[in-house]
Amino acid sequence: MITFNWNGYEFKIIQYGSGIFERDMAGHRHSKNSYELHYITGGKGKLTTDGNSYELSKGDFFVTGPDVYHQQSTDKNDMLSEIYIYLQSSDKKTNNAFVSAFLSTHFYFCKNYELQKYFEMILQEKEEQKLGFETAIGALMQLLLTHISRIYLPPISGVAEDGGNLIDKRFFIIELAFMNDPEKLTLSQLSESIGVCERQTQRLLKKYYGKSFTEKKEEATTR
Repeated sequence: MITFNWNGYEFKIIQYGSGIFERDMAGHRHSKNSYELHYITGGKGKLTTDGNSYELSKGDFFVTGPDVYHQQSTDKNDMLSEIYIYLQSSDKKTNNAFVSAFLSTHFYFCKNYELQKYFEMILQEKEEQKLGFETAIGALMQLLLTHISRIYLPPISGVAEDGGNLIDKRFFIIELAFMNDPEKLTLSQLSESIGVCERQTQRLLKKYYGKSFTEKKEEATTR
């Protein structure tokens, strides 16, 4: 088991490796705080979730987080292969926008060839096990999670990023607002604090947290 720290937050790599799907993988769900990163390296197959199905081929990347049903089937004539990393996060609260984006995204699917090199370097370190390989894997995981969170947090339309990363600041402010005194927080106050209108604040919350302001507030007050 490898433990690493990313933006002040601890993760553990429970299992990681690669394989060829000679037979289908039965549907299952991961437990609380568990995230599996999948990168398809070849072959063909299908990913089935609760309400959707996705054709799988080389370059596909997807994340299956807590309580997300997923099942993978393989093409018997062109068997699916992947690199996988199974992580567990701690229960610690975080104010970091990147960590919050990763933890709150329980499912994501896209085609992304850029991520392949990080998966392959992590796998190579595991296979060669040179001196300090666990430290190297931890550093590579920090890079990988940073790139994944950049995918989750694209630039806000019409807003230029400054040197201090305006997007990251906004999510930091949002996280603090819901942590400090959520019962008294209003949509108007939150919108003013991040410098956008109430409608855009609702869009940001829905896009990045999957919840409306009311739902996010309810979540924060019942913790």
